[in-house]
Amino acid sequence: MAASAMRRVIHGLRGINGRRSLRYAKTSAIVAISGAFGFMFAKASKEEDKNVEYEPPPYASEDKYSWPGRPGLTRMVADNAKEIAESPKDVFVEFFSPDCHACERFAPVMRHVAYSTKDEKDIVIAQMDVDVNHDESFVSAKDLESLPLVRYFPSNGGRAVDLEGRTNLPEMLKFVHTNAKRPYDKARVEKASEKLLPKTKQRIRKVVKKQMSEDSQMTALEVSPCGKLQIEAMVKLLTSIVSSDEMDFSGMDKSQKCMLQNKENIKEFWEEVLNTSDGVLKGLATKRKAAGLSERPEKRRSSH
Repeated sequence: MAASAMRRVIHGLRGINGRRSLRYAKTSAIVAISGAFGFMFAKASKEEDKNVEYEPPPYASEDKYSWPGRPGLTRMVADNAKEIAESPKDVFVEFFSPDCHACERFAPVMRHVAYSTKDEKDIVIAQMDVDVNHDESFVSAKDLESLPLVRYFPSNGGRAVDLEGRTNLPEMLKFVHTNAKRPYDKARVEKASEKLLPKTKQRIRKVVKKQMSEDSQMTALEVSPCGKLQIEAMVKLLTSIVSSDEMDFSGMDKSQKCMLQNKENIKEFWEEVLNTSDGVLKGLATKRKAAGLSERPEKRRSSH
């Protein structure tokens, strides 16, 4: 194993401070060993944000304007939410948070649908950032516990309908086609969508790679033998989950072949990672004890 690779792993482990559990470093390594593909499925669903209590202020709103450079996409804020939703048009809104991983991956899908329908005067594609906008009388905090939430407001003033199941591009387009009450040029929308698809896939892929690069569990995996191939296989699969109904397993064979050919090197690498993490954890415990603190940080209690 290259010394530089191990230095990167050690650096990541030593970045842990007293505010985090001492189990964190070992857990990161073990998670990567036992199956980093868990990252892919854990974050591929909006379930990642479920059961998180949402406690907004009674009323908050951004400025009322649309997004420059995002054709067809309307920025919905608390100040214009009811006005847009109650207009005589078919309105499709994504309620999102910048801190929501699933929302971040879904953002290119909303841009795609907005651009594909930009010439349809009776269809509105909108987004609302729920971190800085909230009107309890428009959408309840309870409804926003699971994000992204995609909701359709009918042009005839009927009952709002939520997108159920997977939040991906095919389902979003199907949601529009199935629910829109006002006439529109479906063939034109589908043609625009097909033309834009390659660019949308690139945008989704870029988001997925960014999220993986920021995930501590991927640090050791990236510098491990065959690690780059494993990560590329995950990126391809997760990108396909968001952009299509067909899952892309094309990177799996190459990754598995590499792992079979490098069994001993992989075993040696992870044994060294675990031994290093044990040493780091013991060192942190010693430093905490010398500072008059408990060897293990107390688990923070939830404020809820």
